[in-house]
Amino acid sequence: MIRKLVRGMKAKYRCGSCNWKFTRNYQPNLCPYCGKSAVGIDSTQAADDLLKEIE
Repeated sequence: MIRKLVRGMKAKYRCGSCNWKFTRNYQPNLCPYCGKSAVGIDSTQAADDLLKEIE
């Protein structure tokens, strides 16, 4: 199932097989790098966000 995001909004994704990170404005079924179907939303936090949690 392809889920369309709000126009102009891109989500970050990461492949669980090859760890390739990429952005798309739709839910991809396959990784654009290795072609496997292990794609999920990338939930890693940016360094700035991590530093704000410490303070």
